[in-house]
Amino acid sequence: MRFQEGILLDKMKVRIGVTSVSKGAGATFVSQAIDHLLNHIDTPRLFVSRPDKYIVTDSPERPEDVDLLICVLDPLPSKLKEGAPRFAALKNMNVPKLWLINRDNPGVNHRQLERFLEIRPDFSQEALPYESICRAEYNCEKAGEVLKLSGIEKLTEHIRREYR
Repeated sequence: MRFQEGILLDKMKVRIGVTSVSKGAGATFVSQAIDHLLNHIDTPRLFVSRPDKYIVTDSPERPEDVDLLICVLDPLPSKLKEGAPRFAALKNMNVPKLWLINRDNPGVNHRQLERFLEIRPDFSQEALPYESICRAEYNCEKAGEVLKLSGIEKLTEHIRREYR
């Protein structure tokens, strides 16, 4: 339980911002998946929303106003180079943040990535097969809600533990 000046904060909303370091890194997809995993309880044919606890925002206008900022990285070197100025700005921002590699795969040289970024990413989400994304969309489903997202699931478990 968290306290501030004698006030119990458990009932307060946790503001989570999700932002891309470079264009096309997948922040919208990641924010939808995080929102789904944190705020919905799946029961057969029924979604029970709990918007009173977590507010998940894709690309917040003022990232410094959130309780936690999730920075989504595309591990492709050209994308990292393109996003270098934004990465530097996010890295220096005085707000709690978690770094997520989206579309991680065996071709990513993690040692070189960490050396370039000068940080160790907190979580990684493996690349999803394109055909699975297509199948979900053709079935009118959000891929972030129906596909196995082990990296994002670990991230949301961490958020639940740290931001109860």
